[in-house]
Amino acid sequence: MFSYIKKFLLVIAFLSWSVAFFIGGYLTGATDAFKISDENQQKLLSLLSQKPLQSPSPLPIKQPSPSPEPEAPVKQKIQLPISYSGPDLWDAVNEARLANGVNSLNQKDILCTISAIRLSQVRELGKLDGHDGFQGVYDKYKDNTDMPGNVSEFLISGYPTPEQAVEGWIDTLGHKKLITGGEYKWGCIYAADGFGVAITGF
Repeated sequence: MFSYIKKFLLVIAFLSWSVAFFIGGYLTGATDAFKISDENQQKLLSLLSQKPLQSPSPLPIKQPSPSPEPEAPVKQKIQLPISYSGPDLWDAVNEARLANGVNSLNQKDILCTISAIRLSQVRELGKLDGHDGFQGVYDKYKDNTDMPGNVSEFLISGYPTPEQAVEGWIDTLGHKKLITGGEYKWGCIYAADGFGVAITGF
């Protein structure tokens, strides 16, 4: 019986020693773990106090660039060459007058002089002058014995053909008389570079 008690006590002693060893090891490990954790925490706090955390720079947001609008095709005006002369325009005017039931015009040299000077003036100017130069030229020649009592000027520009120039005169109220005015008996027309000057009289 004594041997049983001795064995029992040995077992209890062994178990107690094992538990004590286990608890001692556990406590030592826990202490070491706390120590390591504390050291890491101190290092982390030290790093944080030395260099503040920087938030990463935001990535630039690429805005979508608007796609360019398609350019409208440029419509090019086709300019027909203007190559008619004074005689071409003269013939077109007289044909239109006959078609409108009035007499054709007869040429008068003094009117040709005025027409030639006026054509030179508007060509030099590069545009029609709204008859501004007419009075000065007329006054210079008005006392000529061949000068009709009533003289009128008709200007045109930019029409590619003599027929279109005639249509331009017909479509303008003040100039329509060149084609439809039966009172006009004499006239002369000069034309060049798309400009036309008709001088008429009665």
